[in-house]
Amino acid sequence: MDALQKLLFERANVRGETVVLGDELEMAVKNQNLPLAARRFAGELACAALLIAGALQFDGAVALQIEGDGPIRRALAEVRTGFTFRVMVELRSDAGEIDPNADLKTLVNVNGRGRAALILDRANRPAEEQPYQGVVPLEGKSFAEALEGYFERSEQVETKLALAADERAAGGILLQKLPGEGGRLPKDYDPEGWKRVRMFADTVKSEELLTLAPEEVNRRLFWEESPLVTFEAAPKFACSCSPARFDDIVRSLGEKEAEEVVKEQGGIDIRCRFCGASKHYDALDVKTLFTHAEGPHRA
Repeated sequence: MDALQKLLFERANVRGETVVLGDELEMAVKNQNLPLAARRFAGELACAALLIAGALQFDGAVALQIEGDGPIRRALAEVRTGFTFRVMVELRSDAGEIDPNADLKTLVNVNGRGRAALILDRANRPAEEQPYQGVVPLEGKSFAEALEGYFERSEQVETKLALAADERAAGGILLQKLPGEGGRLPKDYDPEGWKRVRMFADTVKSEELLTLAPEEVNRRLFWEESPLVTFEAAPKFACSCSPARFDDIVRSLGEKEAEEVVKEQGGIDIRCRFCGASKHYDALDVKTLFTHAEGPHRA
């Protein structure tokens, strides 16, 4: 089950998103060999990035990047138009054994130097234009609390976020109070709506976020509010790497150098630094690759 549903609470002037990831998340992390705590963090990070992308309705790439000073050195989740996503977690070489129940501080904020960056890279961006990037310290007992603080400090948006992840799935809910300046409040605006919707979200259980479809989670939590369903999507894992790109990397070595590497090392191993996918080339693979190469590919 991999699904996202967007809601609008009209009278409360609140927007919401709920996401659940299963098989697609497994595809995203299966080659990264992550310990359980890091696997859970990857799930929460992917859900958070998808929820933020859903809230922003941004035409381009939305990335959530973490720089940590604990066992997790760096983590990144990226969502592109159409809700394709990828996520990676990079551990320090000396990370050692990680407690399966390690919290945010233990994983990325041991000495208080952890940082979270939201990066927006719009589609068809001119080369001279830099992507938007907002960076804040990682503060809070959980990743959800840290991101709530991000939106409060950096974006000045009141936000409620709940995240959950285990070894198989991940899920989350994002609620944000919409701006009311300039006469944009609905005629029947309910000033207590935000407080009430947030209270309902506080009752969500991790088990619900990990086992139920978004529409069922939302029905259980918000049935009294009768929110509008404004959008639904099925997130898909997609990395920019591919077997063809791996082939091009080997071709770029040139036939002679590629053959020498095979002789010295017994083969050539190419691995995607993002998703962990890999491909091995032996002497026959290299010979076949260059035999079938055309034009500039052949050394």
